[in-house]
Amino acid sequence: MSKSMAPVISSGDPDAKLLRQLEAAIIKSAGGASRFQIEVPILFRQAFDEVIDTPRSGRFTLDELEKTEKTYIGTKIEILLRNHLKLAKGNVLDLLIEGVEVDVKNTISNNWTIPQEAIGHPCVLLNAREETARCCFGLIVIREELLNSGANRDGKRTITKDGLRHVHWLLHDHPYPGNFWLELPMELRKQITGPRGGTNRVAALFRAVQNRPVSRLIVNGLGQQDDALKRLRRNGGARDQLAREGIAVLWGRKDKELIRQLGLPFCGPAEFIAYNPADSEQVELLRKAGHLD
Repeated sequence: MSKSMAPVISSGDPDAKLLRQLEAAIIKSAGGASRFQIEVPILFRQAFDEVIDTPRSGRFTLDELEKTEKTYIGTKIEILLRNHLKLAKGNVLDLLIEGVEVDVKNTISNNWTIPQEAIGHPCVLLNAREETARCCFGLIVIREELLNSGANRDGKRTITKDGLRHVHWLLHDHPYPGNFWLELPMELRKQITGPRGGTNRVAALFRAVQNRPVSRLIVNGLGQQDDALKRLRRNGGARDQLAREGIAVLWGRKDKELIRQLGLPFCGPAEFIAYNPADSEQVELLRKAGHLD
Protein backbone atom coordinates (compact mmCIF):
# COMPACT_ATOMS: atom_id res chain seq x y z
CA MET A 1 0.00 0.00 0.00
CA SER A 2 1.51 3.33 -1.07
CA LYS A 3 1.76 6.45 1.06
CA SER A 4 -1.24 7.77 -0.90
CA MET A 5 -3.43 4.93 0.35
CA ALA A 6 -5.29 5.25 3.65
CA PRO A 7 -4.35 3.33 6.79
CA VAL A 8 -6.38 0.32 7.92
CA ILE A 9 -9.99 1.12 8.85
CA SER A 10 -10.37 1.37 12.61
CA SER A 11 -11.93 -1.75 14.08
CA GLY A 12 -13.91 0.57 16.37
CA ASP A 13 -15.72 2.16 13.44
CA PRO A 14 -19.29 0.75 13.37
CA ASP A 15 -19.20 0.92 9.56
CA ALA A 16 -15.79 -0.78 9.26
CA LYS A 17 -17.15 -4.05 7.84
CA LEU A 18 -19.17 -2.30 5.13
CA LEU A 19 -16.31 0.02 4.19
CA ARG A 20 -13.92 -2.91 3.86
CA GLN A 21 -16.46 -4.73 1.69
CA LEU A 22 -16.82 -1.72 -0.61
CA GLU A 23 -13.08 -1.10 -0.77
CA ALA A 24 -12.42 -4.72 -1.76
CA ALA A 25 -15.12 -4.57 -4.45
CA ILE A 26 -13.78 -1.30 -5.90
CA ILE A 27 -10.17 -2.52 -5.96
CA LYS A 28 -11.26 -5.77 -7.60
CA SER A 29 -13.25 -3.89 -10.25
CA ALA A 30 -10.21 -1.72 -10.94
CA GLY A 31 -8.03 -4.79 -11.60
CA GLY A 32 -6.03 -4.55 -8.38
CA ALA A 33 -4.60 -1.86 -6.11
CA SER A 34 -1.75 -0.91 -8.44
CA ARG A 35 -4.03 -0.34 -11.39
CA PHE A 36 -6.46 1.57 -9.18
CA GLN A 37 -3.69 3.96 -8.09
CA ILE A 38 -2.49 4.48 -11.67
CA GLU A 39 -5.71 4.57 -13.68
CA VAL A 40 -8.31 6.20 -11.42
CA PRO A 41 -6.36 9.48 -10.96
CA ILE A 42 -6.24 9.83 -14.76
CA LEU A 43 -10.04 10.01 -14.76
CA PHE A 44 -9.84 13.39 -13.01
CA ARG A 45 -7.67 14.74 -15.80
CA GLN A 46 -9.99 13.30 -18.42
CA ALA A 47 -13.06 14.82 -16.75
CA PHE A 48 -11.47 18.27 -16.48
CA ASP A 49 -10.17 18.24 -20.04
CA GLU A 50 -13.48 17.10 -21.50
CA VAL A 51 -15.43 19.80 -19.66
CA ILE A 52 -12.90 22.55 -20.49
CA ASP A 53 -12.91 21.30 -24.11
CA THR A 54 -9.93 23.41 -25.19
CA PRO A 55 -10.02 22.74 -28.97
CA ARG A 56 -13.65 23.86 -29.29
CA SER A 57 -13.94 26.43 -26.49
CA GLY A 58 -10.54 28.14 -26.67
CA ARG A 59 -10.33 27.87 -22.87
CA PHE A 60 -7.56 26.19 -20.96
CA THR A 61 -8.35 26.14 -17.23
CA LEU A 62 -11.18 25.46 -14.79
CA ASP A 63 -11.13 29.13 -13.75
CA GLU A 64 -12.37 30.06 -17.23
CA LEU A 65 -15.51 27.91 -16.94
CA GLU A 66 -18.95 29.25 -16.14
CA LYS A 67 -20.40 28.27 -12.76
CA THR A 68 -22.94 25.93 -14.39
CA GLU A 69 -20.15 24.18 -16.30
CA LYS A 70 -18.19 23.58 -13.10
CA THR A 71 -21.18 21.84 -11.56
CA TYR A 72 -21.12 19.34 -14.43
CA ILE A 73 -17.60 18.18 -13.49
CA GLY A 74 -19.08 16.05 -10.69
CA THR A 75 -21.45 14.32 -13.11
CA LYS A 76 -18.66 13.78 -15.63
CA ILE A 77 -16.26 12.17 -13.15
CA GLU A 78 -19.10 10.02 -11.77
CA ILE A 79 -19.86 8.70 -15.27
CA LEU A 80 -16.20 8.07 -16.06
CA LEU A 81 -15.67 6.30 -12.73
CA ARG A 82 -18.75 4.10 -13.11
CA ASN A 83 -17.77 3.10 -16.64
CA HIS A 84 -14.12 2.51 -15.72
CA LEU A 85 -15.01 0.25 -12.81
CA LYS A 86 -17.86 -1.37 -14.79
CA LEU A 87 -20.30 -0.71 -11.96
CA ALA A 88 -24.08 -0.50 -12.27
CA LYS A 89 -26.03 2.68 -11.60
CA GLY A 90 -28.05 2.53 -8.40
CA ASN A 91 -31.83 2.70 -8.26
CA VAL A 92 -31.69 5.63 -5.86
CA LEU A 93 -28.05 6.70 -5.67
CA ASP A 94 -25.20 6.88 -8.17
CA LEU A 95 -23.65 3.40 -7.88
CA LEU A 96 -24.65 -0.13 -7.01
CA ILE A 97 -21.69 -2.02 -5.53
CA GLU A 98 -22.39 -5.64 -4.58
CA GLY A 99 -26.04 -4.77 -4.01
CA VAL A 100 -25.25 -1.68 -1.91
CA GLU A 101 -26.49 1.75 -3.00
CA VAL A 102 -23.54 4.18 -2.96
CA ASP A 103 -23.58 7.92 -3.61
CA VAL A 104 -20.73 9.77 -5.35
CA LYS A 105 -19.79 13.31 -4.38
CA ASN A 106 -17.06 15.37 -6.02
CA THR A 107 -15.66 18.74 -5.05
CA ILE A 108 -12.95 21.02 -6.38
CA SER A 109 -13.01 23.00 -3.12
CA ASN A 110 -12.52 22.00 0.52
CA ASN A 111 -15.68 20.07 1.44
CA TRP A 112 -18.56 18.08 0.02
CA THR A 113 -22.26 19.00 -0.01
CA ILE A 114 -24.31 15.99 1.03
CA PRO A 115 -27.99 15.63 0.03
CA GLN A 116 -30.62 14.38 2.45
CA GLU A 117 -31.15 11.13 0.52
CA ALA A 118 -27.52 10.11 1.09
CA ILE A 119 -27.83 10.01 4.90
CA GLY A 120 -27.45 6.44 6.11
CA HIS A 121 -25.72 5.34 2.92
CA PRO A 122 -22.08 4.88 1.90
CA CYS A 123 -20.57 7.64 -0.20
CA VAL A 124 -17.52 7.91 -2.44
CA LEU A 125 -15.84 11.26 -1.82
CA LEU A 126 -13.77 12.61 -4.71
CA ASN A 127 -11.58 15.69 -4.77
CA ALA A 128 -9.01 17.06 -7.19
CA ARG A 129 -7.10 20.33 -6.98
CA GLU A 130 -5.75 21.69 -10.26
CA GLU A 131 -3.33 24.07 -8.54
CA THR A 132 -1.46 21.12 -7.00
CA ALA A 133 -2.51 18.27 -9.35
CA ARG A 134 -3.38 16.15 -6.30
CA CYS A 135 -6.51 14.06 -5.81
CA CYS A 136 -8.40 12.11 -3.16
CA PHE A 137 -10.76 9.12 -3.24
CA GLY A 138 -12.45 8.22 0.02
CA LEU A 139 -15.27 6.11 1.45
CA ILE A 140 -17.59 7.11 4.26
CA VAL A 141 -21.02 6.14 5.53
CA ILE A 142 -22.97 9.38 5.88
CA ARG A 143 -24.43 9.75 9.37
CA GLU A 144 -26.53 12.61 10.74
CA GLU A 145 -23.99 13.31 13.47
CA LEU A 146 -21.19 13.70 10.89
CA LEU A 147 -22.88 16.64 9.13
CA ASN A 148 -22.93 20.34 9.98
CA SER A 149 -26.31 21.72 11.02
CA GLY A 150 -26.48 24.52 8.44
CA ALA A 151 -27.79 23.68 4.95
CA ASN A 152 -27.73 25.44 1.60
CA ARG A 153 -30.85 26.31 -0.43
CA ASP A 154 -31.03 22.74 -1.74
CA GLY A 155 -30.97 21.34 1.78
CA LYS A 156 -27.43 19.95 1.36
CA ARG A 157 -24.97 20.00 4.25
CA THR A 158 -21.21 19.70 4.56
CA ILE A 159 -19.23 17.17 6.60
CA THR A 160 -17.95 18.31 9.98
CA LYS A 161 -14.27 18.45 10.78
CA ASP A 162 -14.72 15.47 13.08
CA GLY A 163 -16.75 13.69 10.41
CA LEU A 164 -13.84 13.90 7.99
CA ARG A 165 -11.85 11.74 10.40
CA HIS A 166 -14.26 8.90 9.55
CA VAL A 167 -13.32 8.95 5.86
CA HIS A 168 -11.36 5.91 4.70
CA TRP A 169 -9.04 7.24 2.00
CA LEU A 170 -8.13 4.88 -0.83
CA LEU A 171 -6.18 7.76 -2.34
CA HIS A 172 -5.14 10.82 -0.38
CA ASP A 173 -3.08 13.72 -1.71
CA HIS A 174 -2.24 11.46 -4.66
CA PRO A 175 -0.75 12.93 -7.87
CA TYR A 176 -2.75 12.96 -11.08
CA PRO A 177 -1.72 14.31 -14.51
CA GLY A 178 -1.53 18.09 -14.31
CA ASN A 179 -3.04 20.57 -16.74
CA PHE A 180 -0.72 20.38 -19.74
CA TRP A 181 -1.80 23.79 -21.04
CA LEU A 182 -0.86 25.65 -17.86
CA GLU A 183 2.78 24.82 -18.53
CA LEU A 184 2.72 26.53 -21.95
CA PRO A 185 2.79 30.29 -22.70
CA MET A 186 -0.54 31.63 -24.00
CA GLU A 187 0.92 32.40 -27.43
CA LEU A 188 2.06 28.80 -27.81
CA ARG A 189 -1.35 27.49 -26.69
CA LYS A 190 -3.05 29.51 -29.42
CA GLN A 191 -0.49 28.38 -31.97
CA ILE A 192 -1.39 24.74 -31.23
CA THR A 193 -5.18 25.08 -31.02
CA GLY A 194 -5.53 27.59 -33.88
CA PRO A 195 -5.30 25.39 -37.04
CA ARG A 196 -8.49 24.02 -38.58
CA GLY A 197 -8.82 20.24 -38.56
CA GLY A 198 -7.75 17.74 -35.92
CA THR A 199 -4.76 16.40 -37.85
CA ASN A 200 -3.34 19.90 -38.33
CA ARG A 201 -3.76 20.69 -34.63
CA VAL A 202 -2.00 17.47 -33.62
CA ALA A 203 0.84 18.31 -36.03
CA ALA A 204 1.07 21.81 -34.53
CA LEU A 205 1.28 20.27 -31.05
CA PHE A 206 4.27 18.08 -31.81
CA ARG A 207 5.90 20.79 -33.89
CA ALA A 208 5.81 23.09 -30.88
CA VAL A 209 6.33 20.62 -28.00
CA GLN A 210 9.30 18.29 -28.39
CA ASN A 211 11.49 16.15 -26.12
CA ARG A 212 8.77 15.79 -23.49
CA PRO A 213 5.95 13.23 -23.11
CA VAL A 214 2.46 14.30 -24.14
CA SER A 215 -0.58 12.47 -22.83
CA ARG A 216 -2.88 10.64 -25.20
CA LEU A 217 -5.71 12.67 -23.64
CA ILE A 218 -4.23 15.87 -25.08
CA VAL A 219 -3.89 14.29 -28.52
CA ASN A 220 -7.45 12.94 -28.35
CA GLY A 221 -8.77 16.37 -27.41
CA LEU A 222 -6.98 18.19 -30.22
CA GLY A 223 -7.88 15.49 -32.72
CA GLN A 224 -11.53 15.57 -31.64
CA GLN A 225 -11.75 11.78 -31.60
CA ASP A 226 -10.99 8.99 -29.14
CA ASP A 227 -8.45 7.17 -31.32
CA ALA A 228 -5.33 9.32 -31.15
CA LEU A 229 -3.43 6.95 -33.41
CA LYS A 230 -5.68 7.80 -36.36
CA ARG A 231 -4.56 11.41 -36.17
CA LEU A 232 -0.96 10.33 -35.78
CA ARG A 233 -0.81 7.65 -38.46
CA ARG A 234 1.65 7.85 -41.35
CA ASN A 235 -0.96 7.39 -44.06
CA GLY A 236 -2.56 10.80 -44.11
CA GLY A 237 -2.08 11.70 -40.45
CA ALA A 238 0.06 14.23 -38.60
CA ARG A 239 3.10 11.98 -38.76
CA ASP A 240 3.29 12.52 -42.53
CA GLN A 241 3.51 16.29 -42.10
CA LEU A 242 6.06 16.04 -39.31
CA ALA A 243 8.21 13.36 -40.96
CA ARG A 244 8.74 15.64 -43.95
CA GLU A 245 10.00 18.28 -41.53
CA GLY A 246 12.39 15.82 -39.87
CA ILE A 247 10.31 15.41 -36.72
CA ALA A 248 9.60 11.89 -35.44
CA VAL A 249 6.69 11.11 -33.09
CA LEU A 250 7.32 8.07 -30.89
CA TRP A 251 4.80 6.11 -28.84
CA GLY A 252 5.67 4.99 -25.32
CA ARG A 253 4.03 1.61 -25.80
CA LYS A 254 5.51 0.66 -29.15
CA ASP A 255 8.78 2.61 -29.24
CA LYS A 256 10.01 2.10 -25.67
CA GLU A 257 13.45 0.80 -26.69
CA LEU A 258 13.94 3.47 -29.34
CA ILE A 259 13.06 6.19 -26.84
CA ARG A 260 15.67 4.75 -24.49
CA GLN A 261 18.31 4.58 -27.25
CA LEU A 262 17.77 8.24 -28.09
CA GLY A 263 18.14 9.26 -24.45
CA LEU A 264 14.66 10.78 -24.29
CA PRO A 265 12.60 11.09 -21.10
CA PHE A 266 10.58 8.06 -20.01
CA CYS A 267 7.35 7.85 -21.98
CA GLY A 268 4.41 5.86 -20.60
CA PRO A 269 2.23 3.54 -22.68
CA ALA A 270 -0.40 6.28 -23.06
CA GLU A 271 2.08 9.00 -24.00
CA PHE A 272 3.81 10.25 -27.14
CA ILE A 273 7.00 12.22 -27.61
CA ALA A 274 8.22 14.27 -30.59
CA TYR A 275 11.90 14.41 -31.43
CA ASN A 276 14.07 16.18 -33.99
CA PRO A 277 17.19 13.98 -34.44
CA ALA A 278 20.51 15.54 -33.51
CA ASP A 279 22.73 13.85 -36.11
CA SER A 280 22.75 11.63 -39.20
CA GLU A 281 23.06 8.47 -37.09
CA GLN A 282 19.83 9.27 -35.28
CA VAL A 283 18.16 10.17 -38.57
CA GLU A 284 19.04 6.76 -39.97
CA LEU A 285 17.87 5.02 -36.79
CA LEU A 286 14.49 6.74 -36.99
CA ARG A 287 14.22 6.17 -40.73
CA LYS A 288 14.78 2.44 -40.33
CA ALA A 289 12.06 2.36 -37.68
CA GLY A 290 9.68 4.03 -40.14
CA HIS A 291 9.39 7.35 -38.31
CA LEU A 292 11.08 9.54 -40.92
CA ASP A 293 10.97 9.63 -44.73
